[in-house]
Amino acid sequence: MSPSRLIALTLVVLGMLGLTNPARAEWLRAETDHFVIYGDTSERSITAYARKLETFDALLRAYYPFPIDHDVPKLDIYMANGTRDMLRAEPDIGGGVLGFYSPNSIRIHAVADVSSEMSDDVIFHEYAHHFMFQMPSGAYPAWFIEGFAEYWGTVRIRGDVIQIGRHNPGRVNSLTQPANSWPPMEDVLRWRVLPSGRYRGSDYYAIAWALTHYMLSTPERTRQLGQYLLAVAGGQDPVAALSGTIDRTPAQLANDVRRYVAGPINYLTPQIDLPQPRVSVTRLPVDQADLVWIDLRLDRVDPRTPEPTLEQREGETDAAFTRRRAEALDAWRERRAQLIADAERAAARHGDSPWGRLISARAERLAGRPGEAIEILRPIAGPEADDPKALRAYAAALMDVMTAAPEDADLSRMRSDARGALAQALDLNPLDFQTYLEIDRLRQGQPGYPNENDASVLDVAVTLAPQSFDARLRLARVLMVQGQALQAIHILQPVANSPHGGASRQRGRALLAEAQQQAGLAVSVAEDSPPPEEGEFDGSDTGQEATPSA
Repeated sequence: MSPSRLIALTLVVLGMLGLTNPARAEWLRAETDHFVIYGDTSERSITAYARKLETFDALLRAYYPFPIDHDVPKLDIYMANGTRDMLRAEPDIGGGVLGFYSPNSIRIHAVADVSSEMSDDVIFHEYAHHFMFQMPSGAYPAWFIEGFAEYWGTVRIRGDVIQIGRHNPGRVNSLTQPANSWPPMEDVLRWRVLPSGRYRGSDYYAIAWALTHYMLSTPERTRQLGQYLLAVAGGQDPVAALSGTIDRTPAQLANDVRRYVAGPINYLTPQIDLPQPRVSVTRLPVDQADLVWIDLRLDRVDPRTPEPTLEQREGETDAAFTRRRAEALDAWRERRAQLIADAERAAARHGDSPWGRLISARAERLAGRPGEAIEILRPIAGPEADDPKALRAYAAALMDVMTAAPEDADLSRMRSDARGALAQALDLNPLDFQTYLEIDRLRQGQPGYPNENDASVLDVAVTLAPQSFDARLRLARVLMVQGQALQAIHILQPVANSPHGGASRQRGRALLAEAQQQAGLAVSVAEDSPPPEEGEFDGSDTGQEATPSA
């Protein structure tokens, strides 16, 4: 079935389910020290969920107590209730996906299907990824990035009882196949898939978990793992780094892990005193509650993203490539057109309310009509405005107009208006990394760009959102222009080491090679990443990682 036909069928199904109709939502917002949780649920349920998430965060910080000398933005988490809500959050998502994490969109957030018994595994896995990016060294090998998330994703929190290091039966079952079905450990360490497609993505996730669990199972192995990770962060090849750290050949390490998972897999029940989380619960206004899901969908789409470009595959005929490219383009256009239509329909239900205006304006901007977006936003983006999101959207629409404006346009006035709106937004919310990225966008192409202040603006964006590949790529480019290739390499390594494919990682690896060459270092050889698991929503190009059911 072609992507276009699939999308059309999906829209019919959504209509049958009533997903395009307004929901009678009474949404609550729960805020803690590290999270903002949204859910169409009871106060008791959202409070319990918020406390569980805070307990998990405290647990990670107890085991990895790195210093933080700045305020950290809170992670937005959305409680979905079954497939119906998951499709509202992301219509393209697969039926087996129980949650996803979107670090590279306008808003860093996660969505979890709390109706599933696997809900905790999903959100703990995704938050472990989010947490890891805040750790001092982000240059971890790809297998450990996924293994770390898999290891901590199985934590159980039941009241005061915490269990660490439990196993996922599905992962273990996939490891009990004959020995020759395992990918070579060299491929696992380098996160490589053979062109033949012999090894499934699930094999890599399972072995990454098993290897991580094995290395964290004793104090001595944990110490060796620390030495190994430091060696890889220092630039050593993930296979060569075994020597002098873990001191096992890849084959020996594979045999060690195979014997380990064949025996009893123990877990820890630590006696640890964690602080009692504080939770503040409020009710969302009616218009915001009704627009929760469409707002989230709009936050994952950048109106400036160009139409997709594909590369011809090895052995693919010109006719087949032309057909595949046309289908991909048609699907991309249909998805965008549907999002615009859904946003316009949702906004119309709330007329001139602030949230109705914000959604309507963003739909206009996505449709390539930024001038209309400016007029819609003007009443809520003036000097007395108190919504930083509306101010940032107003500035972005102004910059869209400036980009396409004729030579005789009053660019200085529009630039001044955009600068004022961004300054106002920053004053209202100094922890919004996207405001800093818009300030950078406004500065691009101006005399003296990039100067030290431009680098500082992007450095703040990366500090606030180390998970954002966009922020890292921008800062790295500026650092390289300023001759700071070594700093650029450090910023780019988490992008290049991402275990998930996508355009951002491709750009990161290409830029990393340039930085390494500029610094006079050996250029890294890029490896392919495993394909998505069966049933997984592959949102890598839009900055999303999804967690399928086991």
